[in-house]
Amino acid sequence: MLLCGIINELETNIPKSHLLSYFFCQATDSRINNAVAVSRGLLFLLVEQQPSLVSHIRKRHDYAGEDLFEDANAWFALSEIFTNVLQDPNLETTYLIIDALDECTVDREKLLRFIADSSSLSPRVKWLVSSRNWPPIEEGLDEAKSKVRLYLELKPNAEFVSAAISIYIRHKVNKLAQKKNFDDDTREAVLNHLTFNVDNTFLWVALVCQNLENIRRGRISAELNSFLSGLDSLYERMMK
Repeated sequence: MLLCGIINELETNIPKSHLLSYFFCQATDSRINNAVAVSRGLLFLLVEQQPSLVSHIRKRHDYAGEDLFEDANAWFALSEIFTNVLQDPNLETTYLIIDALDECTVDREKLLRFIADSSSLSPRVKWLVSSRNWPPIEEGLDEAKSKVRLYLELKPNAEFVSAAISIYIRHKVNKLAQKKNFDDDTREAVLNHLTFNVDNTFLWVALVCQNLENIRRGRISAELNSFLSGLDSLYERMMK
């Protein structure tokens, strides 16, 4: 959720000439849990925004065909192409975002090494990656020559996250109140319940509000207590 917000802000505020490419990893989906998929996805969005970059892909594709992206050597070919793209003198200012590096379960070490090595290829290219606080991932990114770390679970960063979630709760409750025409008491009850049970989880707020949209307005207050704190209890309710 945090990186989604950052991406939305960048899409709104960066100059139109700048490039923004992003990828969301998910360990349970074999299509998006590996280094090849990440590099392929990032490259696709870059080429879509700056078509002249396709020349770096075409050089290899004309020789190898579709196997370039599928066979056992796909990572080596793609990483070489990606490196050439990032060194292209005509490349516009570029932001590369990867969410949940810890959920890249196949060839993650190769991807970490590529990010670290390529982070200094061009001053026009900026990487932003998120991950659980796992030592192997930290160590893999230590090789990057210029980097800034942000630990959201540590103070004072945790306080910023808490403040952001409070704003998000108010935003979601206001939208819900407008859609379902809440009276003041119902709106306040929903706001208080979300605030006291959120446990600093954006996704929990989003899912609870999504569930509340499907409950009749007159039943909202009575149903609130069934939405317990934590994603596990919420997932269990949704499955039932």
